[in-house]
Amino acid sequence: MNESNPDHCEHENYMRRTMEVACQNLQRPFGAVLVDGREGEVLAEAVNRSYRNPVAHSELEVIHEAVRRAGGDVRWEDCTLYVTAEPCPMCISGILWTGIPRVVYGSSVVSLRDLGYRHIALRAQDVVNAAAGGMTCELIGGVLEAECDALFAAAIKLDKKSKG
Repeated sequence: MNESNPDHCEHENYMRRTMEVACQNLQRPFGAVLVDGREGEVLAEAVNRSYRNPVAHSELEVIHEAVRRAGGDVRWEDCTLYVTAEPCPMCISGILWTGIPRVVYGSSVVSLRDLGYRHIALRAQDVVNAAAGGMTCELIGGVLEAECDALFAAAIKLDKKSKG
């Protein structure tokens, strides 16, 4: 797999897997899959667990899981992170600190806001643009966006139904 110029179909395939992972938490379908770009191997998968810990977002959980599995020896510079939604400021900051060079996401924070999700009105690209000291990350948005948006819309309906 050539991650310097990835095929759109490869992004879609990994995003489909990310959506499957996200369905482990139908009320918060934020899923993450970390892929080694050299081999195409999935290094770790995670789902949002903020019901247990408010900062246990899927992006940070997948980083923790990759470190646990690899005993701390992860070649971050070779990784691509797939997530069902654009990372929040906390998560994109963690991604920048790890050195993950590429994030592919489905739903944008604008879509999440329009659906009624709580969020911080700061785009991931704005955080990347504010990073210094050589920290950077390529953001590729909108991969299977309609499908990811549908996951989040269904979660909002499920949440309202459980409360109402």
